[in-house]
Amino acid sequence: MENTSPKKKHTLLKWVLGIIITIVLLAGATAWYLNEKWKPLLTTEIENSIIDATDSLYRVKFTKIQVNILSGGVIVDSVEITPDLRIYKKLIDKRIAPENLFSINLSKLSLKQVNPLKVYRERKLVIENITIQDPSLSIFYTKLPNKLKKAPDNRTPYQKLKSVLDELKIGSIFLNDVKFKYVDQSLKKTKTTFLDRMNIRINDILIDSISQNDSTRIFNAKDIIAEISDYDFATPDSMYHLHLKHAFISTLKKQLIISGAGLIPRYTDMAFSRQFEKQQESYRLTFDSIMVDNLNFNNLIDSRTVKSDKITIKNGELAVFLNREKPVKNIDKGKNFPHLALQRVPWDIIVDTTVIKNINVSYSEYNPKTEAKGTIHFNGLKGTIFNVTNDSASLSNKNIANAYLETMLMGKGKINVHIAFNLSDPKGGFSYDGKLGSMPTSAINSITIPLAMVKTSSGQVHGMDFNIKGNVDGAGGTLTLRYDDLNVILMKKDEAENFKKMGLISLFANALLVNNANPKGNNPLTVAHPYYARPPEGSFFNLMWKTIFQGLKQSIGISKDKEAKLTKRAENFKDAKAARERRKQERQKRREERKKE
Repeated sequence: MENTSPKKKHTLLKWVLGIIITIVLLAGATAWYLNEKWKPLLTTEIENSIIDATDSLYRVKFTKIQVNILSGGVIVDSVEITPDLRIYKKLIDKRIAPENLFSINLSKLSLKQVNPLKVYRERKLVIENITIQDPSLSIFYTKLPNKLKKAPDNRTPYQKLKSVLDELKIGSIFLNDVKFKYVDQSLKKTKTTFLDRMNIRINDILIDSISQNDSTRIFNAKDIIAEISDYDFATPDSMYHLHLKHAFISTLKKQLIISGAGLIPRYTDMAFSRQFEKQQESYRLTFDSIMVDNLNFNNLIDSRTVKSDKITIKNGELAVFLNREKPVKNIDKGKNFPHLALQRVPWDIIVDTTVIKNINVSYSEYNPKTEAKGTIHFNGLKGTIFNVTNDSASLSNKNIANAYLETMLMGKGKINVHIAFNLSDPKGGFSYDGKLGSMPTSAINSITIPLAMVKTSSGQVHGMDFNIKGNVDGAGGTLTLRYDDLNVILMKKDEAENFKKMGLISLFANALLVNNANPKGNNPLTVAHPYYARPPEGSFFNLMWKTIFQGLKQSIGISKDKEAKLTKRAENFKDAKAARERRKQERQKRREERKKE
């Protein structure tokens, strides 16, 4: 009995091991058989699904597919989804072709925890996640004329898919280091935009009988998140670099957030201007953050319409520089008025409210006569702009954009201004009105000395009100400046190229040209009625400033007659000075001749 017991245990162990090995072999054989059976079936289904879903416009190709029944994993290598151009040509001929074409390439597509048996038994395809390696997406946009309005296909994705599946559910799709190219072929010159190192995550994709009516989903996904960091590229002319520290998009939050945005010139101010034969402004733009709220992604994708309730721009700088030593460009800058330029944007823009917070604005000019640069600053610009749009339907309802802005002139005087843009006027009609608070006149010496060779030694502005209307032809209106104790000094450059005051001419200017106060004594308050005819090279903001400047000159008493008188006196003074200098030289010469005798 003692000898037979171990033999029975040993025999039992063999049977157990044999059964386990047999089960493993059967499972492996079954998995191998199912893998081999499912590969062609899955390949066929993928290819047919793409063809059916795109009405035969797109084809899919891949080198191989691996299916692991036990782990529920699927790996597809070298996937290409490309448009069939023959089909596209036929759709163009029928005038029903889409205006956007897509091309997708990726090195590997990995699906995790796929249950093919569930697909076979329950007609439900559930995937935990999909990882896409080295994806490349190209979009080609072509504006097609005389396009027919295609009869809308009101079928939901579920209704299109239900002949194959009752449910498709994907937990998430990861796309890392996406290379993106957008080619706009609707312009006279094709424009291509590149983005790389972009990460995309698509969460909670669901196609079934219930989710088909969920309007919050984009491409049947609950959320599509795209991010890009430290992006930098040169503009096509290589004169600027565009930099983005970080950009984030979420369809669930309906938000676009950009931080650390900048458009930076390649050269310094003077070096930039000398890259051109004629006058060319340089622009430096930086913003800490730009936030677009309640962005309608359906409109953006379907019709290239940027529709948002609110855009907020925070903490930035806009610096403009112009070198006046260059000849003027032979173009009419009227077409670049902000609201006229908006009408030329190829995308439809519908923005209800734009909020600006803490933007420093500066404009600088180099004056070749003085060989100096003058700069005017507007510090801490803030405000709100309503109804920014170029959409024809929106314009038929409301065609005025109103900007309410507040800033500090040269950091000293508070300005409140309201600008009304007529968005449908072909001549760019606009108006602006506002107030300037108290400030010393010496605050603007840094721009009047280098640009006009005029300095104020004293003077206090107590307030200014203005109301101006204009268009591309010019602008005019009323301006009232209240000030006292104004005294001006006319400047010149000495032999060392330093600014030096012209004492006697300044005395003439204060005596004959300038009213040192408004109102003065018992005289009524002077109200100026400026008008400035815009030359072709004059920009929108140049027109605004020049009109104000005309009003300032009138307010302090500078008229054309007075300027002519001052000019004549200055010329007489120069002539007299030159005559004295000649007589002095003649006397000196006679003395030297007498010494020789």
